[in-house]
Amino acid sequence: MKPIVLLTFILCGLTSAQENLNEADLTQYVDKQVRYCDYVYGSHVTKGEKPVILLNLGADYPDAKLVVAIFHDDWKNFDYQPEEFLKEKQICVKGKLVLYKGKPEIIVKGPKQIEVR
Repeated sequence: MKPIVLLTFILCGLTSAQENLNEADLTQYVDKQVRYCDYVYGSHVTKGEKPVILLNLGADYPDAKLVVAIFHDDWKNFDYQPEEFLKEKQICVKGKLVLYKGKPEIIVKGPKQIEVR
């Protein structure tokens, strides 16, 4: 098989493994790689020794449809302040959907997981 054809099959397989979501009930996608697009209604930086940036998508806290979490150790991967720069913007976020205290969340490690629209 020619390298170009093989690469095409590999890339098609990778893109089909990620689901684009526009569903109201995101909990059915737990533990799957997803892409979710929505408006950032608010942001919050937790207090404490290891603060976390939280971005509320789809609605503001506590009614957010999805929360994007960026842990303190990963802040260095950004050349901007996500809690300020992304607030009130339309974004798409890619990653594994998990539940935290029963709410859908994606943990982001770097800016490549976030696309500003």
